[in-house]
Amino acid sequence: MQGLFKYARRRHWERKLILASVMCALVGIPALPSAAGNRVLNAQPLITIAVTNNSTRDITHLYLSPPDQNAWGPDLLAEGTVLGTGQTLNIPETSCGANEIKVIAEDRQGCFVYGLVGCSQASAIWTITDATPPDCGN
Repeated sequence: MQGLFKYARRRHWERKLILASVMCALVGIPALPSAAGNRVLNAQPLITIAVTNNSTRDITHLYLSPPDQNAWGPDLLAEGTVLGTGQTLNIPETSCGANEIKVIAEDRQGCFVYGLVGCSQASAIWTITDATPPDCGN
């Protein structure tokens, strides 16, 4: 008889625990759509950028930045890597928080060239040419 009582009492607490879990889940459901919606609204689109060097300069460093800032990200070229004439570097799935993203390339002489690429498509191309005016700090 005592074993039956323990079994009934355990089942009673299991039911209470299940009921409490269901209630917690139901209370949390209305918050889920807005939380998911905020993630979607705050999500930044991803873009793949192809940078092609059609200039006579070797590119030794490559950076990304928001278009209205000089807060450059990390160097996208591995140490000792050169983007030579005719070469292309694909920068995959880059977060694009604005309508455009600034691409900055540096050559061996420490001169920089800048380009803006649009973020409205899933991919963008920036081609560096000799006509792209360098910023050599003068």
